[in-house]
Amino acid sequence: MDQKTFEDFLKKVAQQTHSPSELTDFLTWLQTLPQEEAAIALDRYEQSFPGGGEVDKEALRRIEAGIEERINTAPAVRTIPPRRTPVVFYLKIAAMFVVVASLVFLFLYQNRFKNVEKISGHQATAAIVPGTNQAVLKLNGGRSILLETVADGVITMNDKATGFEKKNGLLLAKGNEPSIADADELNVLETPKGGQYQLALPDGTRVWLNASTRLFFPSVFKADERKVRLLGEAYFEVKHDPAHPFIVETGTGAFLRVLGTSFNVSAYEDDAKETTTLLTGSLQVTRNQSQVLLKPGQHAVVNTEKIVDVQEVETSYAVAWKEGYFMFNREPIKEVMNKIVRWYDVEVVYQGPVTDTRFWGTVSRFSSVDDVLKMLEATGRVHFTIEGRKIYVTK
Repeated sequence: MDQKTFEDFLKKVAQQTHSPSELTDFLTWLQTLPQEEAAIALDRYEQSFPGGGEVDKEALRRIEAGIEERINTAPAVRTIPPRRTPVVFYLKIAAMFVVVASLVFLFLYQNRFKNVEKISGHQATAAIVPGTNQAVLKLNGGRSILLETVADGVITMNDKATGFEKKNGLLLAKGNEPSIADADELNVLETPKGGQYQLALPDGTRVWLNASTRLFFPSVFKADERKVRLLGEAYFEVKHDPAHPFIVETGTGAFLRVLGTSFNVSAYEDDAKETTTLLTGSLQVTRNQSQVLLKPGQHAVVNTEKIVDVQEVETSYAVAWKEGYFMFNREPIKEVMNKIVRWYDVEVVYQGPVTDTRFWGTVSRFSSVDDVLKMLEATGRVHFTIEGRKIYVTK
């Protein structure tokens, strides 16, 4: 299968007119692709499948049988050992993609229109809903504004302008005449669990804040630099200005220095590491004595001491949240559940040993939490029980 044939195949998938032989060709082609390209192809296949459709059970059986015959392994999802020969590794990852995707379709679409859904024998609660555009603006004078409670337009307090304007989930910082005092006093835009928001800074830089995130920024930037501080996760599109570098300081004390570029930073305080992913331009990452200049398509992983990893990645995973998706890329269950906790504002309790399976899949962030958990349960390696706003995780 070449790229054109693949595009034609996706159209047929959307119309449910593809044949078993075409599905087999797709599986075979998937196994020949490099790992990241196979991931993208599978994600596109998932997204092409019609929302009201139902998986062909016989096709599912043939896929599973073919995989078992080809690679002689039974588990649907395997923990990735540290050492594998590239060919075997890619074949098993591709096999995992197909089994997981097929099981996800089987679970999600066959149960799509049931009014009462259950997870691990317990009725799911309708109280757990996806996040929305909500944030608190804390002005440098100590005053706070709950943004979802104010109307669009210029934001005032006590009939006085605050220097901010609200437009459909976007906060615009209008800025004012520069002064030393203004540059040293910081405002804070803070999203809660279950919240997200956008901010346009006075220089034209645009920032997307994920849930449980705080961005510290001045009402006006200093004359020689533009500097903000981030705790949490945000995507930046920095306005190009060679004379005034844009600097992001993270919670570990890492510094990201750019002129004009787009990048994502995941720097939550409760995560063991920070990850910066560059989409366009160039970006210098500094932590203590370690420093690296990223190129587009690379990410840098930083811990409390130094930069510990730099490698080329598929950037769509880093910014999937901004586009409205969860995209799990061979992630351990605790990293997966951290994302669910922040977006659905729930508590997670682990009961017994934690599975060492790494999870793969794509699902809308605006799906019910039931659908997300069912996608994970479809692997057969983890189970969930919902009680109120607590999600219990068992192996």
